[in-house]
Amino acid sequence: MFNKTDFSLQMVLQREDDGLYRFRSEAEATGWFQLHVVEPLSEPEIVGNSSVKAGGNTKLVCNVLEGTADTYWWKKNGELLLGSDHIQFVDNTTLCIVKASMNDSGYYACVVRNAVSQNETSFLLHVQNAANVLLPVILACIVVGLLAGVFVWCRTRDRPCRGSCR
Repeated sequence: MFNKTDFSLQMVLQREDDGLYRFRSEAEATGWFQLHVVEPLSEPEIVGNSSVKAGGNTKLVCNVLEGTADTYWWKKNGELLLGSDHIQFVDNTTLCIVKASMNDSGYYACVVRNAVSQNETSFLLHVQNAANVLLPVILACIVVGLLAGVFVWCRTRDRPCRGSCR
């Protein structure tokens, strides 16, 4: 809608309205200007395995379904992630974790931005103990008073113990 009082043009823009425009009155015309329509971004989605074994590699891919993002960045537990040999980015849309450790468990967020909007979504990654990864374990037996006997430590999960543990 064109307003003759203040010479403004008001319209609901659509993607197809990209193009060259100029204002022309009866006396003169302005130069041409480029109108670029930018769609607001949808909430991104993160695609990847939510669970990885310690020592394995995994990747998370950030997809925007509506609009075009100019900038992507990643956070872990609210903190900006920086690249390293262990944390790698492919076109900033893909986060690769090389040789995942238990410390890599947490909430990963993909943040997307363009000229008119910013959105983010998060993804919970669990790094599970792998059979070939050794974790330190401390077993303590504290005896208070006068107690005599034989104490046997048993592991009941993979290898049954010999003796009287149940």
